[in-house]
Amino acid sequence: MIYVILIAAAVALILLYKFSPTKKGFMFICTILLIVFSISALIRIQQIKEEKVTRAQLEELLEQQKIFGDWYAAYQKDIESLDRNWQSYHNIIDGLKTIEAQNFNAEALHMRLLTLEQNSIEEQIKIHMLAVPPGLVGKNRAALEEVIRKTQHYVDSQTRTISLSEKASLPPVDLENLKLKLHDIMIRESPEGLFTAQEISAIRSALGD
Repeated sequence: MIYVILIAAAVALILLYKFSPTKKGFMFICTILLIVFSISALIRIQQIKEEKVTRAQLEELLEQQKIFGDWYAAYQKDIESLDRNWQSYHNIIDGLKTIEAQNFNAEALHMRLLTLEQNSIEEQIKIHMLAVPPGLVGKNRAALEEVIRKTQHYVDSQTRTISLSEKASLPPVDLENLKLKLHDIMIRESPEGLFTAQEISAIRSALGD
């Protein structure tokens, strides 16, 4: 396309030179054309630069979206495991409230809490291995670090609650005393909710996701 324009310009100059009444008029027209072409060239160069920057920014944004998306998908699976463990813990505690002494099996209860404790410790280890993916940068990185910090604090409280309950349930135990102990542990040690929506929303907004 550029060659066609150059050829057309050359032909136009030849015709102008041939039919121009004076050389001054010809030079004036050439000067005007040169200015116009120079301005057009500068504008086009700037547009090319902006297109390259925009394309690079888009590619970087898409890469950031993928990095965060992959990390968050794995993170959600960990959170689902934490939720299952915590739901199991509450099912055990709630179920104990309605058990009569003659139907109480201390060994079975202790084994359930012991298994749950082991599961919780496994998740705790996984959560403490979480790290911000290297490709995530700037404010998004800081926000994700805060998500990890909150999640680690949450899993520590959750695991401590389950572990204390497991130790309190070690047979032999009196059912009524055990109910009181487990209720007290749950009230004192249970973690506050895991509130990470603000950080996650900020990251999604920054990534246009």
